[in-house]
Amino acid sequence: MKKLLQLIVLPLFISILIGCTSPTPTPQSTSSPAPALIIEPTATSAPIPTPELVESPTPTTSNFTTGQHPFTSEKAGRSYLLFLPAEYGKDPQKQWPLILFLHGSGTRGTKIEYLKLEALPQILEFTPDFPAIVLSPQLNDTNAESYWTREKVEESVFTLLDEIQSTYMVDPKRVYLTGVSLGANGTWEYGLRHPGRFAALVPVMGFIGDTSGFRVPDNLCDLKNVPIWAFHGALDSIVPISAEQGLVDALKTCGGNVQFTIYPDGDHDISGRAYTESELFPWLSSQSLK
Repeated sequence: MKKLLQLIVLPLFISILIGCTSPTPTPQSTSSPAPALIIEPTATSAPIPTPELVESPTPTTSNFTTGQHPFTSEKAGRSYLLFLPAEYGKDPQKQWPLILFLHGSGTRGTKIEYLKLEALPQILEFTPDFPAIVLSPQLNDTNAESYWTREKVEESVFTLLDEIQSTYMVDPKRVYLTGVSLGANGTWEYGLRHPGRFAALVPVMGFIGDTSGFRVPDNLCDLKNVPIWAFHGALDSIVPISAEQGLVDALKTCGGNVQFTIYPDGDHDISGRAYTESELFPWLSSQSLK
């Protein structure tokens, strides 16, 4: 089904030159074990080879390769995929927007190729002209890295983000954050903890809270000036729509710049639909920090 979806939407992404599925868990718990995870991407019967990871390139104007490739950062202690547009570097003065993508629970681990089962990395494999740099870090499958919100994980992700921004021609006013389920929890949380860092947020099947209950933080209105486009399936039984609806409603109450797309027939498998919304990336690319 996903390959059929790619064949349908690929011409659209290439034609509009903008072009971002994923798995997910039950929310974070610090006291009780999390329920079994529901994983959206499914590995094919043939094993996916683990590519050789390359050390992060040093900051030069010539040491880069366009397309999407796996790397590892010694400084951040993290593996990641990095996508550079086909036109990157042809104009050495041009700065590019950057999208930080946080995957869902199903692609945690040590096989970096599994990240290509996620919607945005999938799209990038077939869209060389996607006009943004895309950084997709990977969580490992240890308890210490169960969630993007763990302190050391957050520190590592932002160390990596800083490294990429200092290495490549990134427009600091157009750095965006998106993620699915577990990654959408990270999107809401990182956005709230760093309200001046990202020009826009796109949480897909998101939440704040844990298995003891989803919640709306008292300081949520710190995000009222950050453009947010959230997505959710009305039939989601893993992260119920009420978890994200509460966040959206609270932001609207304090005048937040937020919009919410609900798929009435969608369950916990709507990231492919969200990332192929025709207006999403034009909207995203128009957002910029003041």
